[in-house]
Amino acid sequence: MTSSPGEDKTLRRWRITLTVGAWLLVIQSGSGAVFGLLSIMVAANFQWDTVLGQLGPLFSGANIAAVGQLTRQILVVNKIQIAANAVLVAGALGLLRRRKWGWFTVVVVHVAEVFASFVWAMPMMRTVVTILDPANAARTSLVMTALIAMIPASVVAFLMLKPVVSQFENPGAAPPAAPMQP
Repeated sequence: MTSSPGEDKTLRRWRITLTVGAWLLVIQSGSGAVFGLLSIMVAANFQWDTVLGQLGPLFSGANIAAVGQLTRQILVVNKIQIAANAVLVAGALGLLRRRKWGWFTVVVVHVAEVFASFVWAMPMMRTVVTILDPANAARTSLVMTALIAMIPASVVAFLMLKPVVSQFENPGAAPPAAPMQP
């Protein structure tokens, strides 16, 4: 990446950081979509009733029903994640080209992931933790969800930084010239 004569070294570092982050997002989201598709193909051929039936000696009937419900929910979440990853690949490509729509897309998807973590994923985690440790299920699932939600929240925080946002304000404009020294 070449810098123009008036470009500040700090601004250049921010541009490089954003470019590297966007490429990492392309790789992560692309592989997430591919592995999500593979897991759907495997799940379609899996004998869920047989597996759940084998849990009889280990769990009560209510817990087996909870595991079955959780399995169905995870399959739905997996399909949503495939779509979200496809949208993130497009958004990351927009980030690479310094397009506002790319920035907006990545921010919106990550904010949605934070909310989905608490609205949808936390109850699923609570189901699992309740089976294993009923006394601490609420607190443990809240802590786990908060830790998981920090990942997309940190991406949004990075994209909201002034040096990052400034790269999307006037993508075709030249960077401001360095102030002249007296």
